[in-house]
Amino acid sequence: MYESFGARQAGKDSDKGKVEFKLFIPDNTISPDQYSGVCDPKIKEIRVVGTFQERLKQTNWDKVSAPVMTREKHPNGWLWSYTTDVDLPEGFYEYKYYVTFQDASVKPRWCTDPCTRYGGSADQNSAFVVGGSFPGVGPLLGGRQPHRDLVVYELNIDDFTAEYRGGRAPIEAVTEKVSYIKDLGINAILFMPWTAWPGYGYSWGYTPYQYFAVEYRYANAIGKPSEKLSLLKTLISECHKSEIHVIMDGVYNHSADDANKFPYVDFYQDRDKCPYVGQYGGSFPGLTDLNYNNDCTQEFIRDVCFYWMDEFKIDGIRFDNTTNYYIKGSNRGLHQLLEDITNHVSDKGEYNFSLTLEHIDMSAAQVTKDTKATSYWDNSLYGNTFDNLWNWSINQKLMMSLNANKWLLDSNGKNADNKVATTYLTNHDHSHVAWQAGARDNQGAMQWYRTQPYVIAMMTMPGVPMILNGQEFAEDAWVMEDDKGSGRRVIPRPLRWEFSSDKIGKSLSDLYRKLIKIRRGHRALQTDHFYPDWEDWMRKPNQEGYGIDVDRQIVIFHRWGDNPYGKRYGQIERFIIVLNFSQNDQDVSVPFSVNGQWIDILAEPNYTINVDGFRSNVRVDSNWGCIFYIISKEG
Repeated sequence: MYESFGARQAGKDSDKGKVEFKLFIPDNTISPDQYSGVCDPKIKEIRVVGTFQERLKQTNWDKVSAPVMTREKHPNGWLWSYTTDVDLPEGFYEYKYYVTFQDASVKPRWCTDPCTRYGGSADQNSAFVVGGSFPGVGPLLGGRQPHRDLVVYELNIDDFTAEYRGGRAPIEAVTEKVSYIKDLGINAILFMPWTAWPGYGYSWGYTPYQYFAVEYRYANAIGKPSEKLSLLKTLISECHKSEIHVIMDGVYNHSADDANKFPYVDFYQDRDKCPYVGQYGGSFPGLTDLNYNNDCTQEFIRDVCFYWMDEFKIDGIRFDNTTNYYIKGSNRGLHQLLEDITNHVSDKGEYNFSLTLEHIDMSAAQVTKDTKATSYWDNSLYGNTFDNLWNWSINQKLMMSLNANKWLLDSNGKNADNKVATTYLTNHDHSHVAWQAGARDNQGAMQWYRTQPYVIAMMTMPGVPMILNGQEFAEDAWVMEDDKGSGRRVIPRPLRWEFSSDKIGKSLSDLYRKLIKIRRGHRALQTDHFYPDWEDWMRKPNQEGYGIDVDRQIVIFHRWGDNPYGKRYGQIERFIIVLNFSQNDQDVSVPFSVNGQWIDILAEPNYTINVDGFRSNVRVDSNWGCIFYIISKEG
């Protein structure tokens, strides 16, 4: 229902046009199922005030002369509307609603439009555009791939572009680097939130305020006032032309802080009566929880998702902080949202839309299995990586984290719904992994080489690998793990692009580039097949020689799967991964699943070993690994 609300130009004249303003207020006396309790906003009058008024022969931001909206009945409540009686010339205009209430003792309020498509330049203004280029979004070349086929790059639009964008809008500047991301081999970008937040300062975007709006800071292009949404559409089209999926970070558990609650709150004479806010599942201290007990909230967030899916052709959504709007056994909240999105995709005849949960607790895999989610963020590899780098020693828990899809399999070892874990060495919530490599010695990225076996592990284990922007060239910014609610961890970490071409950056990015190519080029590495299974009391390899040797800091595991490029039925790809996390080169007796000629496809140049008796001695460099590969007959 929200697709027609907000402010928008009537028609698509690139030079001028009238503008329609529509504001919806739910009413359960008209549609009883929307929420419980009496939530009459007690609005007396709403005026539209803004920078367009001079075109109406008024004074901009003059509430006295501003147009008054009319109210009419809507199937689910009331619709307040106003349409300019003159055409406005091409440009970017800001506005707010000035609301007075039935109780004259309640001070009138300046209210943000909950459905505005643009964030304003200041004071949480709403905005609209007249004219411009009205571009569409081009299709994803090659079509959407299953989630397990992706290699994801987590990107903060501000940090990614800070060093080189100059006067361009950050969204516009990202477009310049799409070819760089494609060259890495990446086929999916997870953009940290681009929806508008309160204020104009730096933010990670996890305190959203205007859910249908592009953040002004990201879209404010000099000399292009009517192209703000066009910039994002152009970026997505460029990604699609480069066969890169676009995944949006959606923050749907909560809105902004107490000073800037969910926009609908201010339209209620008694703010506490607003049905959109309130606790449903958990609560996020200091922020405004959204109340999924009420249909109006469920429908609002559903239609936010539909808007970005339909208008901007995104290819997936990552759902932030899902632990707080999921209740086991309830069909509301996250469960219903994922169901609605899946049905919407199906109704359009589309497929492979990715739905990833940030559900950081022990139930994450089960919640993923119980809902329409396709993946979840698995903190296990990150946690073990940071712990082991700090302690200069791996432990047996690392081995358990490598079999990332294990918890998504059923009792028969099957994964009927093709769901996967998303794995990472770090993400936006933590310091760069290169910093952690040298943190204990205050060396940071100078000990970048210690991350190499972890990178090899991530790119060869089950699950979907995700890379934080800059990780590939040893960017080493630090953030505190817990700021105890102070907000001090949300700091700019601008990428230092000169690092990408220095000795360290080039060496590491070459490794990432090669490993991504290996992963995407071999379907077996995208399967769930993994051996051996492991338990956290096991510190030595099993009888065959697979597993972890904590004392020697060696890990060996086996991956396999059908060879889709084989000319004969029954061929499978096999991999033996050998990782040396120690600081010494080591001779390792490696078990092999079949005899024959194996190739170390990570070595430069590749070299072969002839295996007889299912075992061979291999020299493995310190902080390094081997990826042995063979195509064999099934069995």
